[in-house]
Amino acid sequence: MRESLLPLLACPDCGGDLGLRPERSAEPGAWIAAGKLSCGGCGRDFPIAQGIPRLYPKGSLEAAVQRTQKSFAWEWLRYPGSMPEDRPTFLEETQLPESEWTGKLTLDAGCGMGRYARVARSLGARLVAFDLSDSIVRLVQQAAEDPDLHLVQGDLLHPPFKPAVFDVAYSQGVLHHTRSTSEAFARVAALVKPGGCASIWVYGRPSSWASFSTNPLRTGRTWLKSVLPLVWLIVWARMLASDGLRALTTRLPVPVLYALCYPITCLGAVPLLKYLTFSVHPDFRVRLIENFDWLAPPFQYKHTKEELDAWFRAAGFEPLKRLAHGVVPKPGLLGRRQAPPRYH
Repeated sequence: MRESLLPLLACPDCGGDLGLRPERSAEPGAWIAAGKLSCGGCGRDFPIAQGIPRLYPKGSLEAAVQRTQKSFAWEWLRYPGSMPEDRPTFLEETQLPESEWTGKLTLDAGCGMGRYARVARSLGARLVAFDLSDSIVRLVQQAAEDPDLHLVQGDLLHPPFKPAVFDVAYSQGVLHHTRSTSEAFARVAALVKPGGCASIWVYGRPSSWASFSTNPLRTGRTWLKSVLPLVWLIVWARMLASDGLRALTTRLPVPVLYALCYPITCLGAVPLLKYLTFSVHPDFRVRLIENFDWLAPPFQYKHTKEELDAWFRAAGFEPLKRLAHGVVPKPGLLGRRQAPPRYH
């Protein structure tokens, strides 16, 4: 880490300011690979290891959160790395144009191994990459050489940052893996400045016909409108089957489940049968990780676009753009935080 990160940080327990202990006299901007941070409020110390402040809340993480931490570290430490589609996918899913990133202080809330963090930096964002798992270490080498890339490890439900400090916060397919998606969103939203933007997408639930039939379809999928009732039933059946399977897979040891994902991943290359799996990516390695990603995490909640609307408005955000998707609902929203009213 670098000392320039300190003004953004806060104790995850009491919200107090964090300072380096002992205070350093290193040259400004120097990379700090090891040390500790101390809270000026409650006095608690937090380690800095491999250049990453480890800012977990007090007490051991609950068992389900530990499983989440372990499974995501397992998969993202094995992910092949940046892919050609990362940049267009990131721009499509965040719904912010390229011109909106340059110079913006940005939070990647759930960065994993840094797939999209690298894209955000390439677009000119000044980035804080934040994650629960050890997969964040894959960004250490880049962060040590890049003064505008900061790494922080902690819990999304107890984010160790001061309120209203970021110009942009995004979370791509992450918040539904916490104990409470809505609470995690509220915690992330509170970190955005008035006038700043938040962008998220979460797993979708087919829900009622009234909700499903008004979901936006992306270009190339509008033909589904002619068979939408059938699609709705198929998505419901897929979700129920998936939930039944996950009742078993989330209890398996992580290495065992990873091994069992190999035959499922092989089906991903078979026409028609591939749609019975959880990834149709052309790269076997990516399919393997994406199948594991679906089956391993203990928390996997699904939501509707109406829920996202309610969360954004409750947090003081004006919804701006809704993410279009394909067969399976993928609620995503870009919103701008409204300035608080001024009283004279």
